[in-house]
Formats: sequence, C-alpha cells, structure tokens
Amino acid sequence: MSALPPSHTAAEAFKPVRADGRPIFRQDCAEYATFYAPGYLCVVDLPNAGRFEATIGQGQHGDCGAELWRRAELAVAQANNWRTEPFCPECLTLYMNNECNLRCVYCHTDPSPKPAARLELEVIAAAAEVVAAGCREKGRPFYAVFHGGGEPILHRGHVDEAMTLVEKAASAHDVEIFRYVATNGVMPAEKARWLADCFDLIGLSCDGPPDVQNRQRPLWSGGGSARILERTGHILRQESCQLHVRTTITGATLHQQAEIADYICQTFSPQEIHFEPVYVGGRATAATRLGSQQADEFVSHFLRAREIARQHGVLLMSSGSRPASIHGPYCHLFRATLNLVPGGVATGCFKITDAAQAVKKGVAIGALNAETGRFELDHPRIQSLGQQLAACPPHCADCFNRYHCARECPDLCPLDDNAGQDGRQSNDLLQPGFRCRVQKATAYAALQEAAERLWSTALAKETGEKRENAGDEPFAYAQEASYPIVCGIPIL
Repeated sequence: MSALPPSHTAAEAFKPVRADGRPIFRQDCAEYATFYAPGYLCVVDLPNAGRFEATIGQGQHGDCGAELWRRAELAVAQANNWRTEPFCPECLTLYMNNECNLRCVYCHTDPSPKPAARLELEVIAAAAEVVAAGCREKGRPFYAVFHGGGEPILHRGHVDEAMTLVEKAASAHDVEIFRYVATNGVMPAEKARWLADCFDLIGLSCDGPPDVQNRQRPLWSGGGSARILERTGHILRQESCQLHVRTTITGATLHQQAEIADYICQTFSPQEIHFEPVYVGGRATAATRLGSQQADEFVSHFLRAREIARQHGVLLMSSGSRPASIHGPYCHLFRATLNLVPGGVATGCFKITDAAQAVKKGVAIGALNAETGRFELDHPRIQSLGQQLAACPPHCADCFNRYHCARECPDLCPLDDNAGQDGRQSNDLLQPGFRCRVQKATAYAALQEAAERLWSTALAKETGEKRENAGDEPFAYAQEASYPIVCGIPIL
C-alpha cells in the first residue's frame, strides 16, 4: 500500500464534482480516480474517470454511480432531519454529581473532592418518563447513560436508586433498556464486580501506562491511580464485560499514542478504544492543550496507534469524525439526548455540569415542573438553539467530511461571545482549527486506505491475480466497454 498522507492539506485534493450541488467528491492518483459521497467510496480507472463523472446519476455505469448519487441525496436529507426534526429524546444521560476522587490535570469540569449537590431522584423519575415515552413512539431502545462532571458512581446507593427509577419507566412503556456508564475505574474490587453486573457497556478512562496515568490522572491525595485502575480492568475482563476505553491525548502524550494503544490493548482487551484530544477549559493549560499547528503531528501518531490496535483486533477511533453516520457537533439537541445535571435541569451542552451554568449560558432546555410533577421541555428555546448551533462555517461548504464532522466542538461554540482560554473566539469558527484539521486528515487517511484496498481488489478480479493488500470486502463491480474498472464499497 502507498503511504497514507495524513496532512490536512493533502485532504484538499478531494474536490466537489458537478452534481447539482450534491456532496460528491473526486480525487485523482496515478492509476485511478476516487469518488466519494458520504458513506460510499468508488474507484474508477483514470482514463475513464471523466466520462464516469459526467454521467453520475444517469444509470449508465452500473450500481456505483447510482449509489454515489443516492448516498449524496440521503446525506443531505439526513442532515436536514437532525437540524430540523422535533426534539424527542431516546437517551437519558445522568450527571449524578460534581464530585471526583481524582484530580486530572486537564479536567474541563474541575469537580470537587468534597460532597457536592447530587442529581435529584424526582427529576430523574420525571425525565425518564419523557424519554421512555419517546422511545416507545419511535420504536427505539432506551439508552440510560451514567456520566458526569465528576465520577458518576461514587455513591453506589444513589446510582442504584436512579437505575431503579429508569428501569421502572422503561418497563412501564415496554421499551428495551441499555445501560452505559463512564467511569474512572478507581474503586474497591467489590464495587468493580457490582459495576460488571449493573451495566451493559462500561466506558473506562485510562490515559496510558502507569507513568502517564499517574501523572495525568492522580488521586486527590496525590498518589497514583494506575494500580487500582488495572485491578478494575482485570475484574471486568474476568466478568467478560463489554468494555470501551477512553483516552485523553494531551500535549504531553501527543507522541506516545502508539505506546498507549499497545498498553491498553494488552492490559484491558477492550472492544474499542477512543482517543480524544484534550478539551479546552477547566484545568487545561498551555502544557496540556493542543494547537492547530500540532494537528498533522496528532494525526500521524494517531494512525500509528490505530494500526497497533488493529493488530490486537481492537478498533481505535476518535469521535470527532464518524464516517458511518451523518452528524454535526456534539450538541444534545442533535443527538436525541436529554442530559440532566445537578440542580434539576436538562442542558443542551455536555460540557455544562450544573443548573446554574446551564441557565447562565442559555442552554437549559428543560426542568421539573414542581406543581405538576412532570418534566417539561422548553421547545421554543430548543428550536432557537438549534438554529444557532446548526449553522455551517463557510470553509466547510466544499469539504468532503462536512457530513461526518463535529467541527470545532466542544472547544469553540457559536454561543460564545468572548475569548476562550486559548485566546480563540467564536469568530474563529470561520477558520479551520485543530479539531477541523485533525478530523479532515483522519477521514482522508481512512478513505485513501479503503481506496487502495478497493483498487487492488478490483485489479485482482480483473486480472485473476492476487495483489498485495487486496481486500475481501463485498463491493459492487461493473464491467463495461467504456468503463473497464468501476467498483465501490460502503464506508463503515
């Protein structure tokens, strides 16, 4: 396989084709042209690529051109849906408290080691009714997520009571429930076994080998957290838990991503690993943050880490760009998520961790009506926020990745008027920043890799010879006089 060009500038080679404004893109290399519409990739031998492009959507070249056209139209429709469809949550995310037993050096929420306000049970019960009813209406499972500005399972009794209320609502509306928790894993062995019994999927935070983990995620007492985390991981493996690991990549660990991936695969054997660049805010400093000039470095090391994980049979990804789905920023309004925070309100932004913050920023989208006992959504505010947050920056207009990208979220938000900690303002959304560059480059690298495999497979089928890197994935194939080699695959 040819070397993957991870640079965000290399990704500019994907240019939109003339398809009546539909998101279909083309890039040429020495032997073939790659055509891409959101979620579908096609390669055509270069001498015939011009004729192929001219007749996309006219049914003259088998299934590939028609599928490009269909996927492009579907992406536009789905993007319009998530921007405009009424808010009907199917996920209930519970920020149980703003307390934590760790003092992570970059934490954007800065929780307290001391007792703090907890999410009210009566609010959980009322909100669970709203979500369960929506799930029944849409025929979707109820996703119950325990997350937070702190460690959500610090108080086991509180979690048990909340879970009982959520399960009761799901049962009353006859919907299936799926339970997820995001945890730092620093807990007694007995609690780890309870965790394994209580949740369907566990998201464990680990920043890498003990020296990295202890430096970036120390205990409040100043000791290291790695040994306890490894014990929790061992228990979860013994219990055969479905496990994902979430890793925050900072300026200090930018170049250690391959080492970190290898350690996590060997120590925890997760189904997935999520590498996420550190968020701006809270305790993050210049030493931990990542600037736009580091985007290509991040991608280069991320791709090496992804290959290491692949050798272990583990999927490594980052949530900023997800080619298998049509999405935008992380805003809860667009993700069918009702996120409750201590103080009893729902917030439209996952970085907001208490009611006062949500009200101050103007992203409180629901609250308990004390008189009726019902949880009420503020639909006018939801609609207004949706209009503000769905706006697409001009530089995204001709980007092949625009339908799969979270943009600069959560570091920059159209709702922010003032400069953030890194000196950038909401006006900077008009220019590509670190996250935009990383997301474009990683998506481009994945498409380049898929195109090379697809081309090798096509030539092998054409010549009857097995070429190096030829894949065995299913693909559409057209053999016509005017189009000697045309083939395509869905991008998952």
